[in-house]
Amino acid sequence: MKFLKAFISWKLWLAILLGIGLIILLWNFSFKYLDTYTNHGVEVEVPDLSGIPVQEAIKVLEEKELNYEVDSVKFTEDYPPYAILDFYPKAGSKVKPGRRVFIKSNPRTWAPVEIPNLVNKSMRLANTQLIMRGFVVGDTIYVKDRAKDAVLAVLYNGDTIQTGALLPKGARVDLVLGRGLNYDVPVPNLLGFTLKETKDIIDNQYFEVGQIYFLDSRDSIDTKVIYQDPPVGDIYDEGLPISIWLSSKSREENKTILDSLDIRFRRVALQDSVYTRAVESSRTIDISDLPEDIRNQIKYDQNSDPNMRPTQPNPRNNQSKIDTTGISID
Repeated sequence: MKFLKAFISWKLWLAILLGIGLIILLWNFSFKYLDTYTNHGVEVEVPDLSGIPVQEAIKVLEEKELNYEVDSVKFTEDYPPYAILDFYPKAGSKVKPGRRVFIKSNPRTWAPVEIPNLVNKSMRLANTQLIMRGFVVGDTIYVKDRAKDAVLAVLYNGDTIQTGALLPKGARVDLVLGRGLNYDVPVPNLLGFTLKETKDIIDNQYFEVGQIYFLDSRDSIDTKVIYQDPPVGDIYDEGLPISIWLSSKSREENKTILDSLDIRFRRVALQDSVYTRAVESSRTIDISDLPEDIRNQIKYDQNSDPNMRPTQPNPRNNQSKIDTTGISID
C-alpha cells in the first residue's frame, strides 16, 4: 500500500516532469549553441588567388574571414616575386569562416647557395660544380703559377670569396687560374746575387734551383754567384733546374775555374780557352806547373780520351820501309 501511495504521489510525478523538462531544455540549448559556435549552415567560397601578389591575397582572405598560412617555395623566374603559385582549398570551395587557406608563393629571389671548395681544383671540375649549384661562370683570369688551369681563387664582384660563402643562386663568379709553365724562356741573369736573392729570382721566374756549389766558404755573407748553368739568355723551359756556383772572390780571381767550367758545359770554343792552351802546353811543359784544377781536368781527359794524351815517340818511325822488291823507299 505504501508503495502504491508513493507511486501516485504528486511529488513523484512533479519530479519526473521537472527532469524531463530539464533534459529537453538542455538538449535544445546544446544544439543551438553548437550551431552558433560552429557556424552551422554558414559557408564561405574560397576566392581565386592564382597569380596575384601575396599582399593582395591576404587582404581578400581577411575580407572573407578566412585565415591563411604562406610558404615560400623554390624561386622560379616564370612568375614575378611574391606571386601565388598554388593554394588549398582550391578556388570555389565552400568552407566555414575562419578556415585556414594554405598558400605557396614565389620568393623574392633565389635562396642563398654555398660556394663549394674549389681552390686547387681543375677548371673543368670547378665549372661543373658551380653550374650544378646554379651559379654562372664569368671570366677566367690567368696569373703566374706552376699549376696550369688550377683554381687559385674565386671572385664575386671583384672580391675574393671564401669557401662556404653564401651567394644568390644565379650569381656570376669569376675564376682565377694558374697559367702553368712556359717553354722557350730566356734564362735570367743570376751573376752577382747572393744565394737568397738567387733563389728568389729563380722561384719568381718559375725555374727550379739546381745544384749549388760553393768554391770557398759557404758561410760567408759575401758569397755571390759567379757562374750559372744554363748561362744568361739561353732559351730554357720553365720548371727546369738552374745550377749555380758561388764564391766570395770575384770572377776575375776565379778565371781559371770559370774557364774550365765553360769547357765542361761547352760555353766557349775549345781552341779559345785557357784550358785548351794548358793542355797543349802540357805536352812540352811540366804539368805540375799548372793550377791544380787544370791538372786534374787534364789527367781526367787523358784517361778518357786517347787523343788528349801527350805524343810519345814511336821507335818504328826511325826504321826504313822496305817494299816487296827489297828496294828501300826512304
